[in-house]
Amino acid sequence: MNKFNQTTIAGATVIATIKNMYSLGHIGEKVLSEQGFKKIDPEKQYPYTLRSKIHAAAHERFGDDALFAFGVFQMEEAKKVSKFADDLDRLSSYYEKNSDRINSKVDEIAENALEEFYLLQNDVSNNLLKKATRGPFDGYGCFSKKIGHLKYEMHGTQAAWPDHYANFQGSVYAILIQFLSHRWDISFQYVKDKSRSGEDWSEYVYIVSFSKKTLIKTLAETKVEIISEVRENLLNAVLADSEKQIERTEAISHKLSKYLPPQIHDALFSGNYGTEITTRRKKLTIFFSDIVNFTATSEGLQPEDLTKYLNEYFSEMTIIALDYGATIDKYIGDAMMVFFGDPSSKGEREDARACVEMSLKMQDKMKFLQKKWRNQGFAEPFKIRMGMNTGYCNVGNFGSDQRLTYTIIGGEVNVAQRLESNAKPNKILMSYETYAYSQDLIDAQKKETIKMKGINREIQVYEIIGRKNVGITDGLFTSDSDANDKEDTITKTSGEETDVITKKIDLIEKQISEIMKKINHL
Repeated sequence: MNKFNQTTIAGATVIATIKNMYSLGHIGEKVLSEQGFKKIDPEKQYPYTLRSKIHAAAHERFGDDALFAFGVFQMEEAKKVSKFADDLDRLSSYYEKNSDRINSKVDEIAENALEEFYLLQNDVSNNLLKKATRGPFDGYGCFSKKIGHLKYEMHGTQAAWPDHYANFQGSVYAILIQFLSHRWDISFQYVKDKSRSGEDWSEYVYIVSFSKKTLIKTLAETKVEIISEVRENLLNAVLADSEKQIERTEAISHKLSKYLPPQIHDALFSGNYGTEITTRRKKLTIFFSDIVNFTATSEGLQPEDLTKYLNEYFSEMTIIALDYGATIDKYIGDAMMVFFGDPSSKGEREDARACVEMSLKMQDKMKFLQKKWRNQGFAEPFKIRMGMNTGYCNVGNFGSDQRLTYTIIGGEVNVAQRLESNAKPNKILMSYETYAYSQDLIDAQKKETIKMKGINREIQVYEIIGRKNVGITDGLFTSDSDANDKEDTITKTSGEETDVITKKIDLIEKQISEIMKKINHL
């Protein structure tokens, strides 16, 4: 066993440290548990590092004010320990015999009595340190030398870590204010340059100064004021830490939000969503999309360009999905899976219609992106296909006690994926169930039915041709952003798309003509 592990401190000292930290939660007990201790016996000795680690946990979060407060408060606990009480009683006895001298109006008498009391306190602290600590090092203790009028350089050496100087300072301060605070102001200045440390000890150096008070109060009043100030400083340190914890939590929350569906993220951090393994059966509308011939397309791009275009694609599609209230389940390579109906739902019909509207918006945005990418030198920009289906799924937390995934499973999910894989580039396929809820919104063409393993019905398939009843409000009087999107959709990649636009233009012209006739008859 090396010298570092041989140094111990009294269990009573550890207990005092833990009790002082109760107001800050269970930091002390947590450190004890981590170090393998369940209970501390005040009459036994324990590794000095145990207390140092408790102090370190508090110091890291709450700073010097916390350690200073612990030093002040721990002296009350020290009075209850018999081997410490005798030394502390020496101070009380001295004060009772010399209180007239300490409180004298004659400066010379008062100052001489003050110095005697201060040096006696040094001797008491010296004995307390030696009684509390055992080990090969024999230099633990406390002494002072006078360096000016009512000014002393105090050295305190204990089994502690170098940056925990505020704790020893607090314990000395606590002794002094018990007897002097109504007549004398007491100040401590830590002298870091003169302080030093070794393997299992730290010597702290302070400049201790006294000045006579002009406003005299009772000893009880001043003690209450000082202790209140110490508690207030500790509270401020705790509040400052709380703000840091809140900021840290918000930062973590922001990072997690990029890995979780926003609805689940918000529910988790508001305490409205559990982490147990549980699922429920609900009717959802499921959506899949992917990039056609992604592997071949990506091989013609530099990695940097591929990353740029792919990130822009996912970012734009995600924005649209969130705008329409979709729950983003996952990204699978170049594919995207979202659904509507959980954890929040506007009803089966509205969920399906929102999914359809989302897909159309994505289709419009892709036309804009394709034009933009061509202008940037992307000769064969991404083309996507989409598929959607409405049906019952199991939704919830799937996984293990160690890791969970919020997702959906079931045959209807496979139907949506199959529809997507069968769609042509830049096209959208949907099942009859989804079409039934949205047929007043779109023009669609009925396709051949498909059969799927595990699905006990034939899947009636519809391909979306475009929005239904594109009129004045849809085609002419739009917002600037919508107008820009619609202008960009004029760029076509096939004769079929041109025919669709031509039909819409003819419909708009017909509606304008009818409106003009009505105006002329007014």
